[in-house]
Amino acid sequence: MMKRKIFALVIMVLSFITVKAQKISDEDPLYARAGFKGGVNYSSILGDADDVSGRVRVHLGVVVEYPVSSKFYVQGELLYSAQGYKADILGQEQEVSLNYMALPILAKFYMTPKFSLETGPQFSLLTTVGNDDVEDNDPFFDSFRDLDVSWAFGASYKLESGLFFQLRYNLGLTNVNDPGILDVTNRNSVAQLSVGYLFKTKNNRRVIREAYE
Repeated sequence: MMKRKIFALVIMVLSFITVKAQKISDEDPLYARAGFKGGVNYSSILGDADDVSGRVRVHLGVVVEYPVSSKFYVQGELLYSAQGYKADILGQEQEVSLNYMALPILAKFYMTPKFSLETGPQFSLLTTVGNDDVEDNDPFFDSFRDLDVSWAFGASYKLESGLFFQLRYNLGLTNVNDPGILDVTNRNSVAQLSVGYLFKTKNNRRVIREAYE
């Protein structure tokens, strides 16, 4: 049921984007921008797990910002996101690593030429799992689901040069554990602080600035 709801939501978002994009006038050109970003994750899990705490890890990847109107953009990213948590098991602290390739698809609203709010789904594919205190990681890896879906909320501040700073929170919507192996429900919880750069033309900067004058 959850997968159907997520699929229906994605279809609605893409349909809205398509309709809005068709309304852009050729007399008011807008330009897509691409770039890169990296930063720090503070990650943990929420749910049935007891005695867990967060870990500080990293993320890194590429960004594409596509215009729908002068103040509304769609931002897609492809990120390597190192996540995980710390767990106290029988009095011993264990560090669990959950590493993902993440694809956020965000609606981005420019409140001013520099400040924007963003929200949207993120789809992540689990690449590796690690636990230094478990000699054979294969059974441990199998206890986690390959696909994780979360919802992102954030804000960005972008300078005229294209340098931007970003604060985001990703709330997990799906169980990270496979209930067929572990009868528990846990969701990812990740706060991100990023810095990045968007390449853009002089014309692009001029059009965006004039849209707010």
